[in-house]
Amino acid sequence: MCINNKLFSIRNFYLLASVFLVFTSNVYAKDPSELGFLYKQVIDAPKNNSYNDAISKVIEVNDKYKGDQQSRFTINQPLTTLYSYVGQYEKAISFPTDVPLISEDLIENLSAISAVDKIQAMSEETKIVMINEAHHIALHRTLTASLLQKLWSSGYRYLAIETLSKRDVDINIRGYAIERSGTYSNEPVYAEMIRTAKKLGYQIIAYDDSGSEREKKAAENIFNATFSINTNAKVIVHCGYSHILEKNIKDKRIWLANELANLTGINPLTISQTNLMESKTLEFENPIYNKILKKFNPKIPIVLTDNLGLVWSTMPGQHDVDVIWPRTTYTNTRPDWYIQNYDLIAFEGRWCRNKYPCIIEIRRGNELNAIPFDRLRIEVEPNENVVLRLPLHESIIFGFNEHGEKVFEEKINASKG
Repeated sequence: MCINNKLFSIRNFYLLASVFLVFTSNVYAKDPSELGFLYKQVIDAPKNNSYNDAISKVIEVNDKYKGDQQSRFTINQPLTTLYSYVGQYEKAISFPTDVPLISEDLIENLSAISAVDKIQAMSEETKIVMINEAHHIALHRTLTASLLQKLWSSGYRYLAIETLSKRDVDINIRGYAIERSGTYSNEPVYAEMIRTAKKLGYQIIAYDDSGSEREKKAAENIFNATFSINTNAKVIVHCGYSHILEKNIKDKRIWLANELANLTGINPLTISQTNLMESKTLEFENPIYNKILKKFNPKIPIVLTDNLGLVWSTMPGQHDVDVIWPRTTYTNTRPDWYIQNYDLIAFEGRWCRNKYPCIIEIRRGNELNAIPFDRLRIEVEPNENVVLRLPLHESIIFGFNEHGEKVFEEKINASKG
């Protein structure tokens, strides 16, 4: 599905596994015990609202390796993930992942079109659509969420999600994610993506596995839950980073997309959001990302096509299409893409008992065990308006102090926003 021409090469540091220990073992080995410590903060923080403590502990390790850029790349993955959990989007995109190489610009003869519309059209040519994400970028989950209704109309009925735990056997009955449902699903946008899928009628599949045959076992788990039951099944796979690679020219590792193709005989549509990402610091971006924004000035996520309608990819033959997002704009400290079309409520210091840092959560009043509809970490007393978003109907505001202890609770209706 890719344009067959010479595209720029990029050093793909983003070949990350979703489990930090798998990814970091060969990069950050000065003190292996700290690997488990970093990942444990990401796992444990949602269990007891210890986000402040977890962030502080990871920052301490980060400071320890200030002069070691390679180790800091590794440490930033759990740190930025924690920031994403607590609504600090600008902080999540403020740290380097890798310094991209300046590459040949081949976009001059390309055109920009809506990513959602093009992906919907391309989805008609296959039965498997695979969309990746950077695990610390909550925005990436909104692409899958925006496609759910359109792909449902095209016959897609399954949503396979990397982060989900097989321990949560009731998610398809319950219809929403809870703390033990998975890791990244503790982030509110991820949880809302799952809720949206269930409202439409999708069957949610927890497929991920571990060990040396992780990709092969994951493909088998998806197959057994879908195509082995219904040969006409259509499946969306939401995963991280390089799991969408249909071919790996860097090394001999076979990723999930390749395993699924071999197992099913289906050529999946593979969509990347992780090669051309925004950063608060321009030097951390691939230079071609900024060139695309200057040329096309997108207001919505786009893909690039040639005059024949063929899609452009940063890694032709490895994944089919790259989605490019416009830069994030902010209102009252929150990303516009996150708060638009929702009722909002202004933060009040009493929710934190005027002591900082604190965590504020907005939960649906009838589903207190669900992942919060919004969660925000307030580090210091704000000197400007800060807003949180509200779900429809009754909700409850919770305030937690820096140690995760509840200090505030109040019912509120969306109409108050």
